[in-house]
Amino acid sequence: MIYADTNFFLALLKPSDWLMKNAERIKKEHEGGINTSEVTFIELLLVSKRFNLDPVRLTSAVMAICDIDEAFYLKAAMNVAKGGNVFDAFHAAHCEG
Repeated sequence: MIYADTNFFLALLKPSDWLMKNAERIKKEHEGGINTSEVTFIELLLVSKRFNLDPVRLTSAVMAICDIDEAFYLKAAMNVAKGGNVFDAFHAAHCEG
């Protein structure tokens, strides 16, 4: 299993990125074996506004690439989409409140 960081996912999910072809190749070569961490989700949600990426769609895409089924990532993304602070969104998602 390989670990993918924020730059990998941004290369795949931004409309254009100079690393997109390399990221797509790596994704194809390691399909079903890509892992990431909560820190990556936090970083992605922090930069989602700068790159005009929908936080829920971005989170859903990363979860699909990594085969992650953790509802709190989507809850956090929905909180951010509603205008919430990224860190507060994750705290709320973890406490289910």
